[in-house]
Amino acid sequence: MSQHERRRHPRYTLRLAIKLHRGSEQLDASIVNASASGCLLMTALPLQAGELLEVSIPELNLPRARLRVLRCDSTASGHMVATCFEELLADEPSISRLAEKQEADPKVTH
Repeated sequence: MSQHERRRHPRYTLRLAIKLHRGSEQLDASIVNASASGCLLMTALPLQAGELLEVSIPELNLPRARLRVLRCDSTASGHMVATCFEELLADEPSISRLAEKQEADPKVTH
């Protein structure tokens, strides 16, 4: 790991549509990239730093997890939301396999 790299886990580029749960509200989001400790999401609505969300990501062997919002930046196409897993770590081999599969076949999206 370089001195400029603060991340503890490798990050993998993904294209994966997911549903976030904020209380009784359900939000659509897309995973932009993921690691064993968190993921970068694209959402239509802004989220607040510190907010807790629930998510299920079966493709990453995460039946149910809680994400904490670290930051939310507005972009021309929506909101980029950096999150970290509150309790569980995602299964890194599953993330890597899915990223490789999507890279090999760019038409594969979920």
